[in-house]
Order: sequence, then structure tokens, then C-alpha cells
Amino acid sequence: MGATTKVAARAAVAVAMLCRCALTAVAAPVVAEPALEYEVTEAGTGRVLFTAWGWTEATDTDPDSVAVLSRTVFPQRGESLVRALFTRDRPLRCLSWERTLKDKSGAVLSTTQTRWVPEIFPLLSAPFPPDTYPLEAPAGYVVTRLGLGTQQRASFHTMLSDTLAQIDLWVDGRETVRVTAGDFDCYRVRMRANAQSLFPKLPAFLKPILSFFIPTYTVWLTVEEPQMLVQFRGQMGPPGSPEVLVRLVNVKH
Repeated sequence: MGATTKVAARAAVAVAMLCRCALTAVAAPVVAEPALEYEVTEAGTGRVLFTAWGWTEATDTDPDSVAVLSRTVFPQRGESLVRALFTRDRPLRCLSWERTLKDKSGAVLSTTQTRWVPEIFPLLSAPFPPDTYPLEAPAGYVVTRLGLGTQQRASFHTMLSDTLAQIDLWVDGRETVRVTAGDFDCYRVRMRANAQSLFPKLPAFLKPILSFFIPTYTVWLTVEEPQMLVQFRGQMGPPGSPEVLVRLVNVKH
């Protein structure tokens, strides 16, 4: 179980990275959407870890695509800006993503640009589904476009090294959530990496054991369309990491 545990931990980190990006994204239908601001704190102590903003922009080159941006500012540590290009298809397809890291003075530390195509994973033997998204892209844009609420379950894929991982989501209730930005009627949604996709050859009797190493995250999405991510709770790291709480603090129209 040593190797299995290590891969499960890697999967947990991958989903946590997706969740972190999810916090900084806003649903982006055809019309312009408001920019959303979030505060991310340690659930136990309330210590502020970072602040994030998410918004969308139209693209000049292709009216059938949309740019989804997220800006994350770390106290005393600079900031990260991610811009991902998505189609408006169902399922959505990611075309490319880019990230710029800056220090606290605003100086650029690094830039990364990647076309999101199967060829960047030469060791991948499985098909590359259209609903496969990079860890670095704002996954919250995807989560708010899965039709959760209208349907009770949904899923998408991401890449964990050269492993295609499926992320499962399911509606677990409906409740009013109070955050700084206001009161919102929300669907409570659970999210977790699919054990079968991570270990397709794992014996069936071991899969319940593996599930203990794959944490479940909770996101709250508005019932009202277009959906917004209102709150998130879960580990931001490997199993055993402290939980973080993310809350919507401002909606700027």
C-alpha cells in the first residue's frame, strides 16, 4: 500500500490545486459577468492566506471562445495571474493557459504559456477527453458550467503527471449561505478524485481503503443562474493538511 498511498496523496494535492484555482473563477456565459473577490483563510485560525479575484473577458480573435482570468495576491509574497482560454462548447474545452508570477514589487518572476493539446503528454495512452482541464486553469469556471442542480452528478478530467484523473461532483443538499458578499441560496456540492480512474487495475476490495486517502471537498454554488462559487471548504494540500475556508466577499458589476 506504500506506492498506492503516495499516488493517492498526489491525487489529493492535484484536486486541492484545482480547488484553489476554482476559487478564483467566475461563470462566463455570453454576456459579461461581474468580477468576484474571495478571501481565503485557515479554517481553524481564521488567518488570511491570500485574496483572489476572478473575471472573464471577450476575445478579439474568436467570438466562440472566452478568456477566464484569476488573480491571486499573497500577503508579502507577490501575486499570480492566470489566463485560460475556453471554448463555449458543452462540454467546455480548454484551448490554452498562461501564468505570470510577480514579486511584491511587481517585477515579473516567471511566465508560462501552454497550448492544451494531447501532444504535451507523450506518455498518455488513454484518450484525451474534451472535458480535460489543466491544474493551472481556473477550474471554478468549469464547476459553475456543469449544470449541477439541474442534474445531481457531473464529472470532468484533469492530468496528474501522465495519468488521466476523473473528478466527480455530486449535489448533497441545498441551503442558504451567508458570506460577506451577502446571503445566497446555494447547492452544497461534494467533489472528489475518482479512485477507479487513478488505479484502474486496483483490486475492488482495496478501493474502499483507498478512499480514506482521497479527501472530499465541499463547494457551494448559487442556485440562481449564472452560477457563482460562493464558498469552499477543504484541505489545500496532501492528506493531513489544515482545512481552508474560502468565502465570497465582493461582487463587482
